[in-house]
Amino acid sequence: MEEIAYKNILVPIDEKQLSKRVIDHALHVADKEAGKLIIVYVERKKTLECIFPKELAEKMMVIVKENIEANMNYALENAKRSGVEIEKIILDNDDIAKDLIRVAEENSVNLTVMGSESLRTDPFGSITRWLIAADIGPVLVITDED
Repeated sequence: MEEIAYKNILVPIDEKQLSKRVIDHALHVADKEAGKLIIVYVERKKTLECIFPKELAEKMMVIVKENIEANMNYALENAKRSGVEIEKIILDNDDIAKDLIRVAEENSVNLTVMGSESLRTDPFGSITRWLIAADIGPVLVITDED
């Protein structure tokens, strides 16, 4: 039987509160497996600029970025406390799923831990679905109810 090891754990985060729960789950696995977390967040400036007027999009991006940085600091502090190695990757692209798949392949990811608010209501439109379909390895999905 092949040994199951989760040494490189991909953790996509965003500005939402759910990201902290995702980080907690990922840290738990990394601590048990002596694994490394690869925390990825995407700056979606172009997406906001397409939806909102430029001035409003810029103000919203400041708030979004502050919340993402708070989640990243949460990850860094808790990883340090747990003795878990962490790598931070910032992406600036609107093709999030494709970028996450590329990062997973480049880093030999064994497990992806991510949040999904819409998996139960819209499983076919989510980034989560794309990562599962890409067959980059197991995907642990954390929802608001978990």
